Amino acid sequence: MIKKVLLVDSNPEYRHAMASAVRRVGYDVIQAQAIAEAIERSANDQPDLVMMADEVAAWLKAHQFPIRIPIVIYTAQQTAAWMDEALSNGAVAILTKPISSADVGDVLRKHLHSSRNRPRPIPSPLL
Repeated sequence: MIKKVLLVDSNPEYRHAMASAVRRVGYDVIQAQAIAEAIERSANDQPDLVMMADEVAAWLKAHQFPIRIPIVIYTAQQTAAWMDEALSNGAVAILTKPISSADVGDVLRKHLHSSRNRPRPIPSPLL
């Protein structure tokens, strides 16, 4: 079964570029442009992993949502302090722009196929 990645980004250009990269490395893509849509899509489509822009991750932290599936953040931020904070807040990986399809493939393979990050039932929405 092909793994599903929920891609959350309010910027349609970035979202479509990341969706193309995810598809190129062999995964299905579910897209959402806002948190409310992401929550609905996660409940309906049960993705195996979420990729999101850094502003979405900041919103999740501010609202203290429990994370039930692996989250990969992509960002232009490159400071060690910011990355450490993102990882301590639950991200399993951070991709910094510019991002290549090879980078996307490496991170997705690592986090979609490791035994500790196997998909888990999602009794309520993703977050």
